[in-house]
Amino acid sequence: MDTDFDRDVSSGKPTRPFNSSSDTSAINKLPYELLNEIFLWTLPPVPSFRANESPLVLTHVCKWWRESAENQSPLWDTIYLPSPVEGLSDGVVQLCKLWLERSKSRPLSVDFHLASDYQPWKISPEHVVNIQQIVQILAPHASRITKLLRIFPRFLLDDLKIENMTSLDDLFICDVSDDASGRTVVTPGSFSVPDTLRCLSLRQTFFDIKAFSSLSKIRHLDLWQLQGEGQMSISTSLNLLQELSWLESCTLDVAQGEFNREILAPEITMPNLSFFFISWDWLVDVGPILDVLNTPNLKRLGLRGPPPTRRQWTHLRHFIKRGRPALTQLSIKEIGFTDIQLLDCLRLVPSLTNLSLSHCSVDSNFIKALRLDNRLPIAHNILPNLEFLSLEACDDFEVRDLVGMLGSRGTYRPLDTAYRRLRGIRLSFCRRIMESHRVELENCGVDNVIIRVARGRTERRTPPR
Repeated sequence: MDTDFDRDVSSGKPTRPFNSSSDTSAINKLPYELLNEIFLWTLPPVPSFRANESPLVLTHVCKWWRESAENQSPLWDTIYLPSPVEGLSDGVVQLCKLWLERSKSRPLSVDFHLASDYQPWKISPEHVVNIQQIVQILAPHASRITKLLRIFPRFLLDDLKIENMTSLDDLFICDVSDDASGRTVVTPGSFSVPDTLRCLSLRQTFFDIKAFSSLSKIRHLDLWQLQGEGQMSISTSLNLLQELSWLESCTLDVAQGEFNREILAPEITMPNLSFFFISWDWLVDVGPILDVLNTPNLKRLGLRGPPPTRRQWTHLRHFIKRGRPALTQLSIKEIGFTDIQLLDCLRLVPSLTNLSLSHCSVDSNFIKALRLDNRLPIAHNILPNLEFLSLEACDDFEVRDLVGMLGSRGTYRPLDTAYRRLRGIRLSFCRRIMESHRVELENCGVDNVIIRVARGRTERRTPPR
């Protein structure tokens, strides 16, 4: 029930409604600051314009709540647009104006949601027109923007210029690679970025970092599925890593294998790099990158791509031996096979706690090699600190061998603190793993066992003899 109340002119804060009734709601007795803190905790994980979710729902309860919510600018400083699948309406455009008004002078985070983490969307011309309207109303607030995510480059060349975003910290530019009308050609140096920019992501754009005037303060770089002139080669990747040797995290997608071995630097040291993910196309050998890269403080490493030769593990072993990083997470996807050479690499990273293998051929010999034997010195065990293991679409191993390995790591309670117990395993779409194996796997002593079986698959029964 709405209750009239006066505003405290001196503080600019709404005053709680006066009600002499003894059954006044306890929440209406809370101090203004505490009520606002509670409001912040009601925000959904993904910001929303929905009327039945915070912050809008807070304005529909009573005048006291409405005034409190409307005056709390942190509730309105994030604009997260619906995806092209959901579509934009005129109402959303008006809500953006409302968010900009109520956020006052707060730093802004804006996500245009024009890229998917999975498959590219088909974006209609109507959706682009509505996006253009939002860009225009956002332009006067450019100096407040700290995060600008998943936006087409064409909008940054017209109304919403990067040079006007003097507080910009995080920029994510994407484009439509399968639609000629969506392609934006950007000449080198077209984007003048502020010194505040720390994170840059480019996805499916037709240009690379040469489009930016300076990236002297950049710390996190993500270049994914660049198209046309923007495609990364071995040479451009090596030059980039050498020019930005201070990076703390880097994601590269290498589409071309050309490089000049004669001008290859003997070593590229990146002392601050803690996360590195590299993906490559068919017949591209990223070995030259691993051969010269020195990352002594690397914690997380990801590799994805088909192996041009079996020398891929040799490059990885040399890479690990050179920098001796204390890796904690390793992700390998689509490399095709695991063998003794990969085991040799794993022996070099006893600090590893998380191992993820996806779309790889994993045989029983590999699984058996991961058994933990506390009777042996720690140096004789592979991955003594492994806590989480993920196998996705990995075949060729016997279930009984997996059970034996898990039992050696799950039920084992080491007295030596140098060993750790396996606490979780995720098995997704592995051909021989069925739902009927769940109990057997859970009895291995691993705390969390996650099994995902391909939909529509049934377990084959062995016919009686």
